[in-house]
Amino acid sequence: MSNNRIDDRYATSEKYATLRGIHNDAQRHLSEVDWNYLWCGTGDEVTLRDNTAAFDRRRFATSLFSGISNPDTRTSVLGFDLSFPAFVAPFGGGEAVFHPEGHLAIARAAEAVGIQQMVPVAAAHSLEEIAAVSSVASTFQMTFVGDEGAVVEMMERAKAAGYKYICVSYSPIRQWRERMMEDRFTVRGETGPSNFGPGKSDPAGLTELLDFTQPRWNWQQAASAIAKAPLPCIVKGIGSVRDAKAALDAGAAALYVSNYGARTIDRVPAALDVLPAVRDAVGADVPIIFDSGIRRGSDIATAIALGANAVALGRLIALGLAADGEYGVRRTLELLKREFWTTLGHLGCSSVKELTRDSIL
Repeated sequence: MSNNRIDDRYATSEKYATLRGIHNDAQRHLSEVDWNYLWCGTGDEVTLRDNTAAFDRRRFATSLFSGISNPDTRTSVLGFDLSFPAFVAPFGGGEAVFHPEGHLAIARAAEAVGIQQMVPVAAAHSLEEIAAVSSVASTFQMTFVGDEGAVVEMMERAKAAGYKYICVSYSPIRQWRERMMEDRFTVRGETGPSNFGPGKSDPAGLTELLDFTQPRWNWQQAASAIAKAPLPCIVKGIGSVRDAKAALDAGAAALYVSNYGARTIDRVPAALDVLPAVRDAVGADVPIIFDSGIRRGSDIATAIALGANAVALGRLIALGLAADGEYGVRRTLELLKREFWTTLGHLGCSSVKELTRDSIL
């Protein structure tokens, strides 16, 4: 046997060796208008930059001779066994711009890698169509807007289709996304609302979401709908300790710390900066999902160390979809999982539960 071994650990036959390659291919495939839709924030995009800068400010605490050869990335969150602590975030309202199969392709990729999918009400395909192509379309996201009875009826639809949780979010007035405004952006490639209309849900809810003729819901209305919900509810958009406590008081089964990827309002705190205080306020037993600002596997490790049970992946999944459909999404998830695995090993963590604030300087 030869002792002249060559270090080929970086060699791969895969089309994409890194997330950087997926990012570059997605940008090449998309027009400038569609790229702006994917990558923009609101206003001056201060919070968009802050979301990623919050990760860049953190530093890992590593110790010599403490590495782990083969850490276990698996975890269980909300009763789901995950191959690594991630969900697909419920992004939609135009994902067919990136690939016509949209969340159908995402569902198959997520199942192949072993994570769960959150499906948005604004997806290009109906909640039933997406649930039919995989076993991981487990959480349906919808906006609390319009008539409470219609909201609860849509939750019943999700339950009938096999979903296990409802992810509820708040409907503000329109978002001030200047890149999209300059581009005169409009969603293309969709035949109409996938979840509203004959045989589906009352289109009045969609109309209200677009036209804003009624007052926005308050916490009392949210609590009333959660109490009537046929499935446990995860409240998305938690941006403060006050929000976290109000959501739990309203009956939330889990919290979703997020500023919607800085796509709702500018100059709010970076989501990662909010996370530790929320965890401290609610204690160790409340499940917390996190998104906003994640760009790589080491970011996932940072979010877990600072208090999240799992992250939700939005823009990265959209990049994979735009780069190469189902394969692009699957490869994105594989690379994130592998980098997360590598980070765990360097930090001396044999499992996800060993990621704590001691891992961060």
